[in-house]
Amino acid sequence: MNEKIYLTDCDIEKLSILIKPYLTEKRYRHTLSVAEEAARLGEIYLPEDINRLRAAGLLHDITKKADTKKQLQYCSEFGIIVGNNEKLSPSVFHAMTGAKTAERDFPDYTDCDIISGIRWHTTGKYGMTTFEAIIYLADYIEPTRDFDDCKKARQYFYDRLSCGEDKYKVLTDTMIFTFDETIRQLIESGSIIDNNTIGARNYYITEKNKDI
Repeated sequence: MNEKIYLTDCDIEKLSILIKPYLTEKRYRHTLSVAEEAARLGEIYLPEDINRLRAAGLLHDITKKADTKKQLQYCSEFGIIVGNNEKLSPSVFHAMTGAKTAERDFPDYTDCDIISGIRWHTTGKYGMTTFEAIIYLADYIEPTRDFDDCKKARQYFYDRLSCGEDKYKVLTDTMIFTFDETIRQLIESGSIIDNNTIGARNYYITEKNKDI
């Protein structure tokens, strides 16, 4: 699965139907919105990869409705090693199990970038690719997200773009903004902060300060 897969608009339409059994109705609406937001971001950053981004958006939450017990079963089936941090933060499971499930169940619609986009859409990681960042951000700012932090991030991103700022600087700053918000909320709720999230924030802080 090293080569980029080629997906047509027809492929994306088919995939949008195939994923329905994996999702609740509410999650399905969110998923469709993530796919379209990923396409919008793709037009800005990766215009040659729009349908691959849409596929990753469609597949990113396919194990989200499984409870913790089922997520652990998935982890066992796929040989995913679960550490203590993950056990105390079960919301990160679906990114790990979703990536494996997408690879297994949708081989005609996935490649390494798509699987990686699914894998890191929740926590982020150090050294994220632009493809991975788009899926992460699309999930965070898609229009149906009505949480305050999501609305703030959406406005922060698009307002700065509309002012003509460098698009990569805007992406970097927005990623930092979202990780700051996530970490703040986790601290306030007394929750575990995934090491990958800390790594992701540190990566974008490093990128921001490269030219200083």
